[in-house]
Amino acid sequence: MRWLLVLMMAAAPLAQAESDDEATRDLLERLAGLESLAADFEQYTLTEGGDRLQESRGYMELERPRKFRWHAREPFEQVVVSDGDVVWVHDVDLEQAVERRLSDEIANTPALLFSGDTEKVSDTFLIREISRTDQSVTWRLVPREDEQLFSLLEVTFEQGRPESMRMEDALGQKTRVEFRDLSLNVAIDPERFRFEPPEGTDVISEL
Repeated sequence: MRWLLVLMMAAAPLAQAESDDEATRDLLERLAGLESLAADFEQYTLTEGGDRLQESRGYMELERPRKFRWHAREPFEQVVVSDGDVVWVHDVDLEQAVERRLSDEIANTPALLFSGDTEKVSDTFLIREISRTDQSVTWRLVPREDEQLFSLLEVTFEQGRPESMRMEDALGQKTRVEFRDLSLNVAIDPERFRFEPPEGTDVISEL
């Protein structure tokens, strides 16, 4: 029996690798089918025990390649817009807007999981399926490099559509984003991915 146990132990890493490869292919195929996405969202900062600590609501629009609009309406209004090259962060109440180049570091944030280069996802993350039912599947993505804005990302698809994301940063803070009234592969006005600072806004350029 000892030889059987040895064979099982030797085969386990290979089986896990094959399972991870299959999970990666499955997620990439689903992401490749998303050309655009629009949805209401609810975002929660969670305590260590999973209770809601802080929450915000808003609307998001994403389109490949690397274009997105993330508009949090409450409790503090903030608009984040990328045209694929430059990203703007507009804090409405502060009347302040920051523009910066959409660098690789920023491009690896969760917003670009649905709008970035699908082929680069497996280069950036280690991907593993952690849950599957008849209706939903959840993948865990762990950055391959330490210098990322978060240490863990989980994304759940329900009935083939993105349902939620959960993130954890290097300090252990957890955030969950849930999508509502989601529309896939719809035409989005290109003007939605352009930003003009309102009159009176203090503009900080980091280009």
